[in-house]
Amino acid sequence: MAGKAAQSVVKAVGEYQYPWREKLAKYKVELSKGEKEMRSKMKGHKCDRIAAERRENTANLMQKMPEMLLAYKKRRWEKKIKAEEKAKDK
Repeated sequence: MAGKAAQSVVKAVGEYQYPWREKLAKYKVELSKGEKEMRSKMKGHKCDRIAAERRENTANLMQKMPEMLLAYKKRRWEKKIKAEEKAKDK
């Protein structure tokens, strides 16, 4: 009895500790065929990709800029009004 319990605990710990084993067993047939792994690296220079992403992000932000400026002006105006009301109350 104790041996079976210990084995089940070890099996549970092993499954928790090594979840990749399930995936390996699932794709064992595919790996045994001799297929090459999927390429995970992108071709090209990293600085080029980052620069393109930054340009795209800047273009998106520039489209949102009028809304952002109006929100900023509104916050400043509300802060100014609060400060004036506080000064009046004193």
